[in-house]
Amino acid sequence: MTLPTQAIILAGGKGTRLQSIVEDMPKPMAQVNGIPFLNYIMDNLISHGIKHIVLSVGYKYEKIIEYYQNEYKGIKISYAIEKEPLGTGGAIKFASEYISEEKFWVINGDTYVDIDFEKFYIKNFQNDISLGLVKMENFDRYGVVLTKNEKISGFNEKKHTVSGLINSGIYLISKKLIDNYFPDSPVFSFEKEVLEVFFDKINIGFFETSGLFIDIGIPEDYFRSQKLFTNISDVKSIFELDSSWTIFLDRDGVINKRLPGDYVKNPSEFIFLDDVKKVIKKLSSKFNHIIVVTNQQGIGKGKITQIDVDTVNDFMLSEIVKEGGKISKIYTCGMLAGTDNCCRKPNPHMAQWAKNDFPDIDFNKSIIIGDSISDMEFGKNLGMKTILVDGKEEELIKHAYIKVDWRISGLFELI
Repeated sequence: MTLPTQAIILAGGKGTRLQSIVEDMPKPMAQVNGIPFLNYIMDNLISHGIKHIVLSVGYKYEKIIEYYQNEYKGIKISYAIEKEPLGTGGAIKFASEYISEEKFWVINGDTYVDIDFEKFYIKNFQNDISLGLVKMENFDRYGVVLTKNEKISGFNEKKHTVSGLINSGIYLISKKLIDNYFPDSPVFSFEKEVLEVFFDKINIGFFETSGLFIDIGIPEDYFRSQKLFTNISDVKSIFELDSSWTIFLDRDGVINKRLPGDYVKNPSEFIFLDDVKKVIKKLSSKFNHIIVVTNQQGIGKGKITQIDVDTVNDFMLSEIVKEGGKISKIYTCGMLAGTDNCCRKPNPHMAQWAKNDFPDIDFNKSIIIGDSISDMEFGKNLGMKTILVDGKEEELIKHAYIKVDWRISGLFELI
């Protein structure tokens, strides 16, 4: 049984609800970990044998064409350019003119679905259309898809639902469906004017997946996507790395709670984040070196002294040792940003100091774990792997445009 090798991605949306947090661009081009969301969708399709992708584009389509040109990772790309919005149905109808196979896939350009294409097809290849469904709990953003006897039996409007199946935005469609049931009008809604009108007349099936589903249509889920998509695809845990790797840690916001608008001036203000001591104990039992590198601009501003910082660091070390962990060394830069030959991250000075003290450190076998863009740039400047701790709300938007290897909510996620 041969699976369809062609897919349409509906990538013409403006992303009105995202315009406040992303640049003026088509929604599928919103940056997730420094690359377009559309990349993740196409990577998923390619992994399932897709050989030709048709991008149905409209709003700011020039940006998509400029970025991808006519191929992506050796896969042919065609463009169905809407001169005016056609609706989801009109877009599918128009883009299907670029499809040569009788059956093909259609995917929403603002949703990622981890689904088994082969099982989907085997179950539904005889249907005129089949929907990929995802089970969801406690939601009100989506309507509910009703099923009976392995067929779709109806659709409920959006309302708060405790548990139900939703349309994931991935379809297996036949040309016969388009010929027999699509309106003559060039502009129409696929969901409202085809699915909901003809579901009891056409041969319609479904395939349910429990895999990852992410819709970046609203800011909350867009930010959530930053953590769900990572770039170290072959390493599920840093503890799979060999012991020769070095771990560099930022301090405030990673090891201890930040003081918004202030600096930790004494041990009484130093509060460990959840499970940090436990994590550092495990890290130090695995890796040769755990190095702390911390910008402390408060020294340069006259808000704290080097003695204050050293006292706090000594307290931190003693508590970590009590837990059974160890830190090889702590490096601090108290210089003001913009100072000549500044040692502050993202400049590499503190890493170079560490290598002078511990010559076995290899930056290409090192990881920086921090909560700021400067931490990530510090690591990238030295060839390190990067792990971003999401927590500084004021930098959430900027973080979306930084390509990092992992995103975590805190060190506790490492174990």
